[in-house]
Amino acid sequence: MRRGGAVRGAGAILLLAAGVAAGCGYSFSGSSLPSHLRTIAVPIFRNESLDPTIAEEVTRGISDRFLEDNRLKVAREATADCLLEGRVLYYERKVYGYTADQDPETYIVVVRVAVVLKDRVKNRDLWSNERLEATATYPASGASGGGLPANEAEARQEAIKTLAQDILAHSLEQW
Repeated sequence: MRRGGAVRGAGAILLLAAGVAAGCGYSFSGSSLPSHLRTIAVPIFRNESLDPTIAEEVTRGISDRFLEDNRLKVAREATADCLLEGRVLYYERKVYGYTADQDPETYIVVVRVAVVLKDRVKNRDLWSNERLEATATYPASGASGGGLPANEAEARQEAIKTLAQDILAHSLEQW
């Protein structure tokens, strides 16, 4: 009887350990940015693409993402602790897939940027990426299904949203 109790006790410990291990998943508890950085400015990106409005759309999408997240407060450039500078390098819409008759079936939009996050308090670069890219596809027919964008404008916004999320993650998490 004594041996059975020891086995049950060991089994209980193993179950407890397994339960603790299963509960030890990844959790995000804030930001890895230095504590002196509380505000960010996102000036309008320079436009090196052939699309005349893409830089403003990208800048607005990134600013909106920082506003939604709210771990870094969006501020004016003159007063911000850090500065996110960027350039839109490339924007393109092209055929992504064809039907059996060689008609366009899907299109893809590609947005590529170069960005740098600067610590203005300590006068240093925190991170940079000279080729950050996001894409989104949409059907040539304009019919959307399964949450996919229905047209170029929607796909463009989806790609910008992805870029903004990537930039936010680079800025607030391990860099």
